[in-house]
Parts: sequence; structure tokens; C-alpha cells
Amino acid sequence: MVNKKKIGGMFLLLVFVGSFWGLQPVSAQISLPREDTVFVTGAQWSPASTWNLFSPSQTWGTYTSGGFMYLPLFQYIAGLNVWVPIIGESFELVNETTLIVHLRPEAKWSDGEPITAEDVVYTFELSKKVGSGPAAGSEPYIGDVKAIDSHTVQFTIGPEKNLPMFLLYALQFAPAPKHIIEQVYQKVGNHIIEWRNCGGTCDDVVSTENGDVTINVPQVVSGPYKLYYFDELRIVYERIDDWWGKDIFGLPGPKYVVHRIYLSNEQALLDLRQGNVDWSGIFIPNVGNFKEIGTFYKGKPYFRPGAFVMLYFNHKDPILQDPNLRKAIAYAINYQEVLTKAFYDYSPQPSMSLVFTVFPHYRMWLNTTLAQEYWGNPEGKIPYDPERAKQILAQAGYKDVDGDGFLETPSGEKIELNIIVPTGWTDWMIAADLIAHDLQKIGLNVVANPVDYGAYWGMINGAGYTLALGWTNSPSFYHPWDTYRYVLDPRLTPPTGNWGFYNNSKALELLVEAAKAESSEELMKYYTEIQKLIYEDIPAVPIAYSVQWYAYSEKYWTGWPNEDNPWWTEVAPYREYSLPLWLLFGLKKKGEPVSPPQWAKPKDEGGILIPNKEVLSQLSGVFVPEVNVTETFTTSSTSETETQPQPQAPASSSRFIVGILGIVIAVIVIVIGARKLSK
Repeated sequence: MVNKKKIGGMFLLLVFVGSFWGLQPVSAQISLPREDTVFVTGAQWSPASTWNLFSPSQTWGTYTSGGFMYLPLFQYIAGLNVWVPIIGESFELVNETTLIVHLRPEAKWSDGEPITAEDVVYTFELSKKVGSGPAAGSEPYIGDVKAIDSHTVQFTIGPEKNLPMFLLYALQFAPAPKHIIEQVYQKVGNHIIEWRNCGGTCDDVVSTENGDVTINVPQVVSGPYKLYYFDELRIVYERIDDWWGKDIFGLPGPKYVVHRIYLSNEQALLDLRQGNVDWSGIFIPNVGNFKEIGTFYKGKPYFRPGAFVMLYFNHKDPILQDPNLRKAIAYAINYQEVLTKAFYDYSPQPSMSLVFTVFPHYRMWLNTTLAQEYWGNPEGKIPYDPERAKQILAQAGYKDVDGDGFLETPSGEKIELNIIVPTGWTDWMIAADLIAHDLQKIGLNVVANPVDYGAYWGMINGAGYTLALGWTNSPSFYHPWDTYRYVLDPRLTPPTGNWGFYNNSKALELLVEAAKAESSEELMKYYTEIQKLIYEDIPAVPIAYSVQWYAYSEKYWTGWPNEDNPWWTEVAPYREYSLPLWLLFGLKKKGEPVSPPQWAKPKDEGGILIPNKEVLSQLSGVFVPEVNVTETFTTSSTSETETQPQPQAPASSSRFIVGILGIVIAVIVIVIGARKLSK
């Protein structure tokens, strides 16, 4: 509930004078100067929850998605293959078990206190204690964190000795302000994960065994924005003009960032077209028809793939534990029809291998011989073959026992499945309808079931579904291991991963051993085993690539990165960690000259960005150093998008390098779950 005592009077005054000063009303209470405000959509689909770094359910803008408030030590930018040194200034991989990170002496919290190594250590320890926050999920990979001095932190590798994941978690670790957090923890203990951290914009009460506890501490952040206002339809962030990083990074262009929460793509698209929204992460059908909407590429494919759209089976459901049923479903889907009618041909059909084959540096990990053997094509794309699906079911003993037109299981149980998708995600709703219709044609009683986003998320997290359209993480510098972990690792549960509650000890064994591989050949051997397991067991079915919905309006703001102004990579507002933040530093008010920030260049060009090859050079002798990553989707040509290099036997050095690249990117993606990737 909003505390109007603090802001109501001022905002009412703003409303009164707004019409004279060009203020833009964003609610009944507040108006903001339009020329200083960027309006966003597509990253938050439900009312705001918390701005607490330790909460598993954070509002967009906090940290895990669109992190404007809490910054990591470093941020890898996959599209540019560089690192942004943020709170961390430099790091050294001392050996295979030890990472030293040097913090910037300039880094300060928003209340002026320095950001120190003690903040990093305290955040790590508290996160492990409460089971949520920046260290959640890192236990197998980070064993210990120590403060060497006030600005030097030592990370020690965890029991799995998994160097890729160790780097992934350590380098993108985000500290919290110890001097604030320990006050809250003293009052509410492990209930700290329920703290909203709304900085006085709400009545912040935490319920404990000893009663309700009101938390009155300031919202102290490391990023250049803080929470300004929120209600059920919007979230407003305000720039901190004396932010500690302004002498290094400058300040982001917008004074205010407002995320509007819509109930459907249609209304959001209308507002984007009219210029009421500046930056969007929503699905847009036939985007080429809307000249007022900008995308990274001027022509097809307009967007770049960002992750997989998956059909998840709930493996806790006894009926779906039969791999024959899962395989029949995989053959029964008319993928091309789904890609055309639901996803407007923005995406090619992905490989069942779960290798992100649209990028050559990932594609090398696909065993094309194995793919040909199982699926009849070297890409590993599942063919549409409803007759084969019927044959599989018949041979497995599925038949229509009660004469209702639908098959029963071999033991006579009814099969009643529904595909859940979030209401309002029109592309996914169409896809679910098409898939359900395909499955009905082979005798399976399947219907599409759109539910509101909150219910959808609850059903995913609580295993309360049978079939679900969902998403994966984005491919990282350690792809495809990262995607295999996301889909197959039984130690994970949604939203961190394993949305299907898949539980196969062989898959876990292969994942663990692959991470210890000491040569590219050894790594490929494990990936081949994993791909074989996937083909035979069908833990989930990749339906499409979820493209990164990066779209913008230039009615009020210019400087958006695109193929003509590639000062920065395209970033949808829902992207992980601080990725969306950096785009704001290049935005200019309409009419002002566009001038990308000087820091946004590699060090050898006068900026501060760390080329990934420099990072890799530190890894020389620990992991394999060199890789020549070939970028695809660099033009607007449809044909170039679809023309991929032929599969090649992986070269040993490049495999390892790709692995390292994957690790870095994996930092970006694993925690989120935030699908926002695909919307």
C-alpha cells in the first residue's frame, strides 16, 4: 500500500501544475516530465512485490531482472563479448580454485557508505543462511568468500570443482549493504526474505512468529536508480543524480523509468505505436508493418533469438512418465505451422539437442551424426510425423477403451492434459491452441489452458500442471552445458530451472562429469551422451526460439542501439541483472545529439570495457584460452539468418573457448527464470 503521507502532497501539486509544465500523468497521484521519463513495458506482468535482494520474487528493476538498483561486481555483455567492470575493478584467477576480485574504491552505497569486501562476504553468508539471494544455488560452486582487505575479496571454488559455474556465480555476484541488512536481520531473522524494502513508499511490515514487525530503514542501493513510486499498474524509478559511478559511467539519460503493467500485448503494442511507451519487451506480430516501431534490424528477422520456448512435461504426473507418450507428442506437433502462425517466422525450428544452433560457436557442440540417426536430419529437428506418433502409441498399448474418441493409457487410465500459458501472451496462446489441436489429431485429449500470469507461475512452481509452455535460460559462454543444467538437473526447481521436475540420475551424472572435462574431446563425449539421453527420453520438447523482444519508439528518446547505431547490443528490458541498465546511458532526449558514452568502448579504444579475450588470457593454463566467436544475425537478411554453416567436428581449442564464453554468459542467465526472455 502506498504511503501517501510522504509523496501525496507533492504529487498532487505536480498534477495541478502538470498541464502547464508538460508533465505526463502516470497515475492519479503522480505526474512526471515526459521528456525526462522512459516508459517501459513487457518485463513485469503482475503487480510489484519486493525490492529486496534476498527475496526469491523480486520486482523488475531490483536485481535479477532489469537490475537498476543492485549491481553485480562485473557484467558480461554477450552481444559485444566484453565485460563491464562495475563494482569490481579487476579480477585475477589465481589458480583453479581461487579468484581474487578487487573492488572499486569509488563504489559507494546510496547513503554514502563505501561498498566493501565485508559487504560481499556478509551478503554471501546471509544468502546461504536464508536460502535466497545472490548466493542461492551457488553452494556446489563457491566454497568460501573472504575479505582480504576492505576492497579485496577472495572466492574459493566449491566442492564440485566446477570452474565455469564458479566464475559464473562469483563474477556476477551482487553485494547488499551490510550496515542496513544486518539491522533488518536482527529484527526478523530468516523472515528477511519477506521484507519488501520499499524505502518508505509502502507500509513495510514483516510477519514473524513473535508478531508483525515494521521495518523502518532507508532503501540503500548500489545502482543509479531507486524506487520512487508504485501501485498495481506501474513502478517508477528515479535516477540518483549523485550516484557514485557518475564520474566513471556518467548518468543514464532518463531521470525517471516507469514500467507500465499491462494485461495483454495488444494494449501495450498500441501504446508503443502511439509513443506512450518508449521501450518494449512484448511480442509484436508483423513488426515490419509498424514503421513507428524500431528494432535492432530494420528488416527480417528484426529480432535475435534469446532462449528456447519449451513444451514442458510434468514428470511428477504418472501418465507423463512414459517416454513413449512423450515421444509421440514430439512427433505429432506441426512445428512449422506453429512457427508461422504463432511466432510469425521470427524463429526457425530449434534442435531437439538443445544446442543453440543459430550461432555457429554453439552449433559446434551438436553431434550431427547422432542427430541424423535419431531424427533424419543433421540439425536434430523433430520431424512432423503424426503417423509415426500414432504408431508409437499403438505399439506401446494406448487405445480408445471407452469409445469417447480419445486414447487411454495401456493400463486403461484416461489421458486428460492441458497446456498452460499466461493469459495475454497471444503468441503463446496461439501456439498452445495449435499444439493441442495437433495432439487431438493423434487421439490425445489435450486442450490449451491460458491462466493469468500469477496462477501460471504458481502452477509451474508447485508442479500443478500437466503440460506447460515455458522457457529456458539464455545460452551462456558455457552453452550447451548451461541449458542442459536448466532442463535436466534434478537438483533445481522452478524458477531456477528444471521446470518439468525431471529426475534422472544419469542426466545428473553426465552434467557433473561434463563440467570436469579437461579436453574438448572429453567434453564433446559427455555432450553426445546427454544428447542421446534427450533423444531417447524426451524430457521436454523445444518448440521455438524465444526471440529477444527489443523494440523502441523514437518519439521522445533517441540513441537506441540498432544496426545503424551499434554502440551497444540490443537489450530487451526484461534481460538479466544490469544488462538493461547500460542501454539507458546512451539515450538522449529527442532533438539532442546522439553521443554514445566514451566508457562503452574496449580499453584499447579509450573505454573501460574488458575484452573477453583478456579474461580468457587469465584462464590460460586453467581452461582453454582462445576462441574466435563468429557472430550471426548481423544483417537484416532473412536468408542469412537461415543459412547456417554446415556442422563440423569440433576443434579442440575452439570448443574450450566456447565453453569459457558460455560460462560468462551463463552468469547472465541462470538465476532468472524470468521468462521475460521470451516475451
